[in-house]
Amino acid sequence: MAQFSLFRRKKLIMKFTPLSIVLEALAFVALGLGFVVMDLLYPALPATVPTAFAADGSVLATGVKEVTLVHLILGAFVFIILLCINIIARQSCPPDRPLPTLGTVLNALSAAKALFLAYETGRTWYAMSLRPAPGWMLYALIGAELIVAAAAALIIIRRRAGGAEG
Repeated sequence: MAQFSLFRRKKLIMKFTPLSIVLEALAFVALGLGFVVMDLLYPALPATVPTAFAADGSVLATGVKEVTLVHLILGAFVFIILLCINIIARQSCPPDRPLPTLGTVLNALSAAKALFLAYETGRTWYAMSLRPAPGWMLYALIGAELIVAAAAALIIIRRRAGGAEG
C-alpha cells in the first residue's frame, strides 16, 4: 500500500502576474508611507499621548507615546504574513486546482492587504497628530474590502461559468 504525501506530490509554480506585482507594490508603498509618517511625527510627540477618545473627541485615556506605534507594527506584521501566504500558495499549487481561481483569490488578498495598510497608515497619522480618527475611516475600509471580495467572487463565478460552457 503506497503512502500519500503532500511533500512528494507534484506541484505547479504560479508566477506573479503584472497585476499581482502592482498590488504587492501598492501594499509595500502604503506600509512605507506609514514609516515616513512615523519618522516625521514621532520625535515631536510628548511623553504622554491620548490613547482613547470619546465620540465628541474628548480624551478618555492617555499612555506613553510608544503606543502610537501599534498601528505600524500591526501593519508590518500583516504585510509580512500575507506576503508569505501569497508566495507559499503560488509555489505549492497542486496541479488539479484551477490556477485562474487561485490567482484571483490571491490578487484579491493582495488588494485587501494594500487597503488595510493604507488604513493603518491613516490611523498612524491620526494617532501621532494626537487627533481622534474619524469614524468613517473604518467603514470606508470595510466597504472597500467588501467591493474587492465581491469583484473577486464575480470573476471566479464568470470563469467557472465560462469553463462549464466550453
